[in-house]
Amino acid sequence: MRPEFGCRIHDLVFAPNDGQTAVQAERYVQEALTRWEPRIIVNRVTATPGYQLAASQPQGYQNRRGESLHTTLMIEIEYTIKATDDPRSLVFPFYLIPGE
Repeated sequence: MRPEFGCRIHDLVFAPNDGQTAVQAERYVQEALTRWEPRIIVNRVTATPGYQLAASQPQGYQNRRGESLHTTLMIEIEYTIKATDDPRSLVFPFYLIPGE
């Protein structure tokens, strides 16, 4: 087993959905991909608090799972596959649990 394998992003589950949390998420994802995924070059990791995206959506918008963007941190990962020099990107929604 590898107890150190993975990403520390789950440390942020109860963090506020703000710029500071976004910066930490970017760092955690960048570090994990660089350490554990030797087949890619990480070009950029960008985390955006969902409330910034919600401003461009209709009032009361929810995603397909029914969650508000206000509790979502959208993490965009841009990378290149080393073997094929093929650039790719993906967006990962990370769901935060709002404070009481």
